Amino acid sequence: MAKSVMKYRFEQLAETRVHKLYIYDDVRAEGSFNWETWNYEESETSAKYFRDRLDEIPDGETIELHVNSCGGEVGEGVSIYNLLRQKSGAGSRIIGYVDGYAYSVAMDIIMACDEIHMGLGTSMLLHNPWAYVAGNAAQLRNMADQLDALADASRQLYMSKAKDLDEEELKEMMDKETMLSPDMCLQYGFCDYVGEKAPEKDDQPDPEEPEDPEVNDPEEPDDKEKQIRQMKEQLFRQQQINEMLRGLQPKHKMTDTFREALNQLRKGGTQ
Repeated sequence: MAKSVMKYRFEQLAETRVHKLYIYDDVRAEGSFNWETWNYEESETSAKYFRDRLDEIPDGETIELHVNSCGGEVGEGVSIYNLLRQKSGAGSRIIGYVDGYAYSVAMDIIMACDEIHMGLGTSMLLHNPWAYVAGNAAQLRNMADQLDALADASRQLYMSKAKDLDEEELKEMMDKETMLSPDMCLQYGFCDYVGEKAPEKDDQPDPEEPEDPEVNDPEEPDDKEKQIRQMKEQLFRQQQINEMLRGLQPKHKMTDTFREALNQLRKGGTQ
């Protein structure tokens, strides 16, 4: 039997899915307290919640992180930052969008993204961590040391993204609690795009090519110039005829007058 040959084959390429995650609340380990069950509800901005959601997303697929938060617990935020960086290291692309605010530790989290977009009217906020403290003098001093360590860690995190900004300048900005507009974030390297994404290089229109001087020869008159030249020649001929008519004697008949004028025109030609 003759061996059959496959002439056609159809293949469907798998499309890369985009998974969206949202931080639209304070970053915290526990949710609100439920007075009916006397238990805390699950927080959708906790490190545990993000760990579970990221585990559900296959490595290599794109993740969009949308942020509108005034911050929250530092430990939870830093853990989310590192979970996102681990997912990026496994092949996923993390694209961040500041939809409103990215303040305090929420700004830490958005720094984990491979690409950061800020909408118009949005903002970020830099400041040193703070905490409510109760205890004796030794405990208060210990907490102050812990806050200093957290501030140093945050500076390292921001410096991983920063450009045209040294660490001492960043420290001063955190000390005085600095609000950053989208343009300022773009300048310091804390975001990549403001508003709409810039068009890709291939999508931009090609620059107009300069005209070839050999194509349009300046010595070659166009149609309009030809018409003007012909009109000048006709006017010159009419002027010659008028001058000849004025110089003729009145004894000539009208037919003789025109005949003589035409004969002189043929002899004189045109200029």
